[in-house]
Amino acid sequence: MHPEYSSQTPRTRARRRSSGARLQRATGIIFGVLLALGVSSIGAQQNLPSMGEPADSALSPIEEQQLGAQFMRQIRAQLPLIRDVQLTEYIQSLGSKLVAASGKGESLDFTFFIIDDPQINAFAIPGGYVGINSGLVAVMEQEEQLASVVAHEVAHVTQRHHARAFATGNRATLSTAAAVLAAIIIGQASPHAGQAALAAGLAASQQSAINFTRSNEIEADRIGIEILANARYDARAMAESFAILRRKNSLNTSNLQLEYLRTHPLDNNRIAEATDRADSQPRRERLNSPDYDLFRARLAVLSANDSGELMRTYLARHQTSPDISSCYALALINQRANRLDQAKAYLQELDTLIKAHPMVELLRADIAGMEQQRGDDSILAALSELYPERYSIVEKRLEQLIQDRRLGLAMQIANEYLRSNSNPDPLAWRQLASIQERLDDQAGSHESLARYFQALDELERATSQLELALQQVAPESQDQLRLEASLKELRAQATRLR
Repeated sequence: MHPEYSSQTPRTRARRRSSGARLQRATGIIFGVLLALGVSSIGAQQNLPSMGEPADSALSPIEEQQLGAQFMRQIRAQLPLIRDVQLTEYIQSLGSKLVAASGKGESLDFTFFIIDDPQINAFAIPGGYVGINSGLVAVMEQEEQLASVVAHEVAHVTQRHHARAFATGNRATLSTAAAVLAAIIIGQASPHAGQAALAAGLAASQQSAINFTRSNEIEADRIGIEILANARYDARAMAESFAILRRKNSLNTSNLQLEYLRTHPLDNNRIAEATDRADSQPRRERLNSPDYDLFRARLAVLSANDSGELMRTYLARHQTSPDISSCYALALINQRANRLDQAKAYLQELDTLIKAHPMVELLRADIAGMEQQRGDDSILAALSELYPERYSIVEKRLEQLIQDRRLGLAMQIANEYLRSNSNPDPLAWRQLASIQERLDDQAGSHESLARYFQALDELERATSQLELALQQVAPESQDQLRLEASLKELRAQATRLR
């Protein structure tokens, strides 16, 4: 796998220990990009058409998508994201379930991502991008509680609260209008950086546009509770997550509010209203699926600054009462430290607690691959049959086949995954491109990279890759005609978003 998308090493984690300062520097860069984007693209459309509500007249859905995609490109480049495919797969699955329950799944594409930051925070940006800090996951004890926070952020997007807040800036000037939106978004990810953006470009009268208003928060709670209920979660989890946030805030020794509460004010009335609304929804039985326990344990290990301290914490927990989280975490810690016998012992213990699970079997396959020169594809092949939609399994299988130089089979598996999934993980295109390059299929490799960049809304880079692919095919061939048609469509898509 490309190093940009591999799990973070101890050296990488050491570099990101001052993640708060890095986040502020990164959001400063993002502010400059958004400001430039606002002046250039919004300035070209000063007379925006009204589409039925004030938010549309201030910021059209297409402009929201454009700004969100630009912001997300900077997030990928600048912020300490969790790159682990298994963790991304879980959070995207959870988020997609909630989006489907919102009734907006067909009209909006959402991307959910995890930031490697211990601060308790989550935020949404235009275009359906929702970020969750690892610190928030650490304090949410049940999946329903995390789902309630994610549902709230989904509601901010579906109700177009960014566009509404942008409208309150009155677009006095183009630069001020861009600064309003930049500060709204930056203020969610890092309130301090958002305040700096304000100081640079906003009048005091426009500061009220930065945080979502109380009415926005109440509406996001109401819609979020409906989403939870429609997704067959227990809606009371919304009030439970509020209680957790309040308790953690009261335990703060810095006398500063939690990052999340700075941009999502939590007062008694809001808690009471959320509780009343949740009580009107059907009560759901909580089944305690192992998915969330495994997800939290894996995230804790991969985001730990001190693996030794984390191991001692899980050992103490395991000695008191062995559970899914402690067994998996200890197995993963030992596997990463190359203590394979200890790792296998914890996996055997885990087998007595839960039925076969993809995350557990993937770890077992990793251990098997470390124990022998040539990988055994049988475990991963069986997993692929059971879970054909999971890219985490395909990824591991392709890595192993590439290492064993079985490139023909690797390309066949990659193509089967891409053909059989309506919304495949973009990284599959990148892996396919790597396989094609090894097979000296330069045109195919460039075309696959174009698909990868297109999936990430990096249309200029996608266009460049298709142009390179065209240079590698025979003139007037079917390949040339296909690539030219794709290039024409891609350029039209880029034009629509300008």
